Amino acid sequence: MADKRVQAAEAVVKSIKTGERSASERAREHLASDVVLEIVRAQGSEEIKGIDQVLFRLGGIWAQTPIYQRGAWSEPKADGDTLKVEGVFPDLGAAPQAMNLTFSFNGDGKVSRVVQQLVTGGPPQQVDEIPTYMRGQIDSALFNNTPMVVCYVDENGQPQQSLRGSTLVFSPTQLAIWVRSAEGGIVKAVSGGNNKLSLLYRDSNSRSTIVVQGRGSIATDEETRHRLYDMTPEVEQMHDPDRKGAALIIDIVRLQGGGPKGNFRMQRE
Repeated sequence: MADKRVQAAEAVVKSIKTGERSASERAREHLASDVVLEIVRAQGSEEIKGIDQVLFRLGGIWAQTPIYQRGAWSEPKADGDTLKVEGVFPDLGAAPQAMNLTFSFNGDGKVSRVVQQLVTGGPPQQVDEIPTYMRGQIDSALFNNTPMVVCYVDENGQPQQSLRGSTLVFSPTQLAIWVRSAEGGIVKAVSGGNNKLSLLYRDSNSRSTIVVQGRGSIATDEETRHRLYDMTPEVEQMHDPDRKGAALIIDIVRLQGGGPKGNFRMQRE
């Protein structure tokens, strides 16, 4: 009986972690017809009843399935009349840290109840300046092949987007971009009165996302221009060796994002 229960738990775990249809059908053999799945979250719990409905939730490809596939899963361990399995996941943004599964069984050794509890990183931390690890992501975006997307509204009221490999952290509450063309659209927009900007960073490999809202200005003093140019990656400098571009400084109004080191939010007046 013990081996049969262990096989049942292992079959369900494989269905969860792979999303494979064959694994889901194998798990069906080990579930009671009136099986109940209880999903426990920080905001409350949810119950799904019946073998078809439970299998639908425990199998197939879901948003978190790629995380489950990369997880480390323990062997089923006895805890009284139940078996427990723990899944621990790699450090990634927008992903649970772990999953705890508890299996109960009927007299035939089939799974009668599964309690699934996800362990998450909690709500975003409120910060007053750009977190160090986010600074590293932004400053390394060009070399990481994840250049930031910058959005502005042009003189015709049309939203425009562009990839800006030279985006970097200029101060604890500022970003900056060396714009190669001092007559470019983003410079005209900022100088023309519409200085609201939005920036997006996304690294799918680490599931990291940073969204920034800010207000831009063009710095004309030589000290700021020289400092920003010198901070800019060489590959970008080579496109403007005579330093004829514009120094765009972005004061952050709102920043929110998450990654392997947690979720953060910054709101400034």
